[in-house]
Amino acid sequence: MINYKVNTSFEKYLGFSVSHSEILSAVNSVNDFLLTLPPNLYRSIDFKTTGAMIGAIFCTKIVEFVPDTVVNPIEKGHPDIVPLSAIGSSEEVLRNYPEGLEIKGTIGNLKTGSDLRAGETRISQLTGVTWQAHHREVNHLLGIVWDFVNSQNNFNHPAITGAFFSDELTPEDWGEISGTTGRNTKVTGMRKSGKIKMGNGVILLFDNKAHIDKYSRMLNIPQF
Repeated sequence: MINYKVNTSFEKYLGFSVSHSEILSAVNSVNDFLLTLPPNLYRSIDFKTTGAMIGAIFCTKIVEFVPDTVVNPIEKGHPDIVPLSAIGSSEEVLRNYPEGLEIKGTIGNLKTGSDLRAGETRISQLTGVTWQAHHREVNHLLGIVWDFVNSQNNFNHPAITGAFFSDELTPEDWGEISGTTGRNTKVTGMRKSGKIKMGNGVILLFDNKAHIDKYSRMLNIPQF
């Protein structure tokens, strides 16, 4: 188990109550599960697939540790985690349910020309932390960051290295949507203003100086 600095004041009501303790339990459970997967799996899939897997597992762990929650049953439903009372709502309602928790992850951006592979810690070459969305209306977000840091048998498995929350995001905190033509997936990246809001809502950070220093600088994280 890796250690974290935790913002013990974090607690929100989003149609259900969630606090730092449930988030920490979910994160630890995700990391434990990721350790059970063989290194060759991580070597054989790309980072986007690994990130999608981590996000999906994290959603299931949130539901496990946060009472009265369920993963949104609609594939393109929003947000990802909704109150248990949402079950029975129509597909149209679940596509934009008024309560709940949206979850997005990122491994961060690297310097041009970097060729890091699975199992290699990225923090020294990280140039930015950017969460992406399919639309600019994401306003309640739990953003996670991950890296290859959980060492086992001479291989660094992926682990969540930071968790941040904001319920104050606006469309102006997201960039212009790209991929609006052809078959490309529509996507928008979070702007600096949104990153500052996320940094102000830090929940936990991997207790490692390099990660704390880099994330604090990139997200303007206050002392806690």
